[in-house]
Amino acid sequence: MLPAIMNFRTQVDAAPMAHKVGYEHKMLLVGSCFAVSIAQQLQSFKFAAMCNPFGVLYNPISALQSLQRMGEKRLLAASDLCYGQGVWFSYTHHSRFAHPDREECLRRVNESILRGAWGLKTADLLVVTLGTSWVYRLKKTGEVVANCHKMPDGEFDRIFLSPDETASALCGMVRSVQAKNSGVQIIFTVSPIRHLKDGAHGNQLSKAALLLAVEQTLQRTENTAYFPAYEIVQDELRDYRFYADDMLHPSAAAVEYVWEKFEQAAISESAKKTMAEVKQLLAAKAHRPLNADTPEYRSFLKAQRQKLSQLRQRLPHLDWEDEESFFSQH
Repeated sequence: MLPAIMNFRTQVDAAPMAHKVGYEHKMLLVGSCFAVSIAQQLQSFKFAAMCNPFGVLYNPISALQSLQRMGEKRLLAASDLCYGQGVWFSYTHHSRFAHPDREECLRRVNESILRGAWGLKTADLLVVTLGTSWVYRLKKTGEVVANCHKMPDGEFDRIFLSPDETASALCGMVRSVQAKNSGVQIIFTVSPIRHLKDGAHGNQLSKAALLLAVEQTLQRTENTAYFPAYEIVQDELRDYRFYADDMLHPSAAAVEYVWEKFEQAAISESAKKTMAEVKQLLAAKAHRPLNADTPEYRSFLKAQRQKLSQLRQRLPHLDWEDEESFFSQH
């Protein structure tokens, strides 16, 4: 006989962060495209969250190198750029910075470095999302690249980082970041996105190496924590309905669920109250009346302008330009 109440799924606990963040704080997120998903959630609620100044980064070495370059404000020279597939590009950056014009490419990558330097220096929270233990090393220079830019496979060596090698990189990352910003809190997470080009077993080995490395890093460093995004998707949402059509990326519902867990673990209670106000304001902005030329709708807009004014007074450092423009033009 079944008991009156049964639990049909694994519950994954996300430990509360030691120092929760609010609207008065700034955040920097770097790493895989799952970092982008969480950053978009933060930005949708008007948090000051900068994401991937260098573009999406999948491996821990590239994440380390990007943060070191940001911290040192080490700009690239024209001679550091490479040419292929009809565009100039940097092996330290994502392909979205590539451009047919060499000077424009250089401007883009250096602008990203300066932007990232400011984001790192001012961040109260750094979230690092690790995607894979595999790295691609350019044969002619020996450097680990952030992106292969569709160059021939023969130009690279594909190398698997051991947990010890990854932990060394992550500890170096913590030291480098905290040397530039001693008050920053660092959260590591492993992306739940599956890299099946490595094979199912290879993907599991890669994720396991990252998890072991993060655990070693937490034991060796201070003001660092782990958020279990990988475990939440793998163990709590273990169903293909929580994956996108490619069966590799989490679905919108899964991202929303992980975000709710992140919110519980990392966002302050006062910030959650403000989030509810922001959500109401954005819902009002999305509202489309049948007839905008009515006293009722004008009264509705006036009420929203008053709410916006109150939020701007409390949070003047946030960007309310779109909302102000929308409610003022009607």
